[in-house]
Amino acid sequence: MKPSRILLFSILATAAFYIGSFVALGNAFPTIDSSGQEIVAWFAENGARALTYAWTSAFISFGLAIFGGQVAMLMPRPHRYIFFAGVLGSAITVQVQAWFWAGLAVHPQDLDPAAARTIFTIPAYWGPLINGSMVTMAAPFVALGLAASPIIPRWLTWLSVIFVAEQAIETVTVFGKSGFIAPGGAMNVYLGGVLGFLWVGGVVRWAMRHMDEAGHPDLRQA
Repeated sequence: MKPSRILLFSILATAAFYIGSFVALGNAFPTIDSSGQEIVAWFAENGARALTYAWTSAFISFGLAIFGGQVAMLMPRPHRYIFFAGVLGSAITVQVQAWFWAGLAVHPQDLDPAAARTIFTIPAYWGPLINGSMVTMAAPFVALGLAASPIIPRWLTWLSVIFVAEQAIETVTVFGKSGFIAPGGAMNVYLGGVLGFLWVGGVVRWAMRHMDEAGHPDLRQA
């Protein structure tokens, strides 16, 4: 199978698992605004949902690794290393957040509400922290696009600029307490998620046009 096809199939599968993870949780899962009693009650009634959510995260991390490895090979040094560091940080953040959810789902009936809320709040900060990894992923594309001899198209450059700016602003969710800017809230999941899908799609489109061609000394040996 051509490398470009592997990249396309892996990123589509990753997107499917990402969407499936939220479908598995349903529309009434706890947030940082939830009380300890509400968190305990949800995990007691929806343990299988939380475990399914954690299961999908393993495949999301796998897909991110394939995406990162294939795209990085098309980038010059040191940009490829910075980009891949961002991908790795994103994959690890996804895994850590998921294993907290899985752990809470195992023996929820034994949880003290106050302890449950504290434990649940820790992985809620995956949102503002993954923003840093996303900035790390996209910043090399900004640099490559604004270089004297750009190797990426102008449209991807400006898409990367917008994504970097939005993700940098989104780090304010670390100070959020509730609502739109709460950690792991709507700003992280929906606004950042939609822009993230658009940016990754743009990167995949660019990469697929190059990775099956012979050579690319300008992309790989710089």
